[in-house]
Amino acid sequence: MRVPSSFVYRDLYKGKSTMQDMSKIRLIQGGMGVHVSNWRLASAVARARLGAAAGTVSGTALDVVYVRLLQLGDPGGHARRAFHAFDRLFSTTIGQEILDRFYVEGGKAPEARFRSAPLHIVHAASGGRRLPPPGSTPSPVELKLDEQLVELLVVTAFAEVWLAKEGHDGVICINFLHKIELPLIYAMYGAMLAGVSGVIVGAGNPEGLPAICSRLAHHQAVTQAIPVLYREAGEEFLVSFDPGRIAGGKLTATAITRPAFLAIASLEDLVTALAGSESEAPDGFIIEHHTAGGHNANPVGPMHRDELGQPIYGAQDEPDLAVIRQSGRPFWLAGGYGSQTGLQKALAAGACGVQAGSIFALCEESGMKSEYRAAILGALKQGIDDAELVRTTLFSPTGFSFKVVQLAGTLSEPDVYAERRRVCDLGLLQQIGLSKPDETGERALFQRCAAGPVESYVDKRGLARNTEERHCLCNGLLACVGLGQVKEQHGELVHEPAIVTLGNRLDGVRRLSRNGQFRYWAGDVVTDILG
Repeated sequence: MRVPSSFVYRDLYKGKSTMQDMSKIRLIQGGMGVHVSNWRLASAVARARLGAAAGTVSGTALDVVYVRLLQLGDPGGHARRAFHAFDRLFSTTIGQEILDRFYVEGGKAPEARFRSAPLHIVHAASGGRRLPPPGSTPSPVELKLDEQLVELLVVTAFAEVWLAKEGHDGVICINFLHKIELPLIYAMYGAMLAGVSGVIVGAGNPEGLPAICSRLAHHQAVTQAIPVLYREAGEEFLVSFDPGRIAGGKLTATAITRPAFLAIASLEDLVTALAGSESEAPDGFIIEHHTAGGHNANPVGPMHRDELGQPIYGAQDEPDLAVIRQSGRPFWLAGGYGSQTGLQKALAAGACGVQAGSIFALCEESGMKSEYRAAILGALKQGIDDAELVRTTLFSPTGFSFKVVQLAGTLSEPDVYAERRRVCDLGLLQQIGLSKPDETGERALFQRCAAGPVESYVDKRGLARNTEERHCLCNGLLACVGLGQVKEQHGELVHEPAIVTLGNRLDGVRRLSRNGQFRYWAGDVVTDILG
């Protein structure tokens, strides 16, 4: 966000804030994976203890999730109900147009491939992918996404939050990965249209996003800086979003309550920097320990590994809670705090409460495929320990460490990984870059992923060594929730292999499942932690 240092966007927003309600929350259900933290789970959590527990939907890849759910025939009719609600509330036909493009009555054939959602491809303002020589056009350089993609991002985020909020007055949040930059501002706006209570952003520095949140609460145009590899010194690249340009400005006729903005941080350095932001500070923080599931911050300093290839964390990777308290901002502790003892420890440290993820990931309302939940609970029943079940890897194309459950038939197995043909057909974690200038000085935009084909990555100015160990998270996480793509492999039709993530501390799962022997529900988790 480009703002004068003397201007604070919070002054623009004079309406009711949700932060007062958020500060009363003792338990935040974490945003996990792709659709693991789905609307069913978030709704169940929020209903279980109104005003004390917050449900969170994952904002990752919602456009792809809904496009595939529609092609499965929209089981239960929930997506169609939410899309129709969007059209009814805002007097548009956007929801119906999306249904017309992707809905398959009765669902696609099991062996048929999913039709692709619009890819997150950036273009120059002119519409092409070539840029004039540096200095020949004003800086910053504006990039744009396809209009249909923008509409899809807005509507699907609205739908997920609307469904999570349906029928109750509990607190619903949405979680985003900052590493997936391109869809963020559009999906955030869609969630705000549905009345989301909190926006939670991790996997990167969200500087500027709280200010964007405040502007979107007024339906004002926003810009977001986008990192572009191989740009010239002083060059800036932006994507813009003007809500007034969607559906002839009909979305802007509805008042929006600004949600609380919570930043996920692992250490006090980022908390201190964001709390002193010249644009607008986050309303609060979630302090996530490196034992949490999914993506984690890498260890401080040079990367060292243990005998299993896992990054080694030390004392310098423990957050200084005294410094975090000095920020004066509310905070919650995450990563191994999902118990009554963990909650009491957090409260004693000055936190508002805790965030818990893995313990919810294995409850019945979770979006994780039942066969993976059963396999994990079965492993616990057989006496496997947490360190053997969950490994910290460098599989993620983001460069962040990533927790992976060791399950047969998934990408955790080297043979399964080696057998899979490397392909990047979703591109959510792609980097944007610029080619070398041609004879005229023009450069071409490209997008690449370290988990995609090695040759393509190298052709796009990448180093082959940076592709080693990298696994496709986009396809793998969709497969984890039963939305994996069908592909041809060795002349046979197969589904993309899954990748499953949990945290390192599964005490709560063991406790609630009686060491893997029984199923449990979201309400059981809430009671277990809150008492």
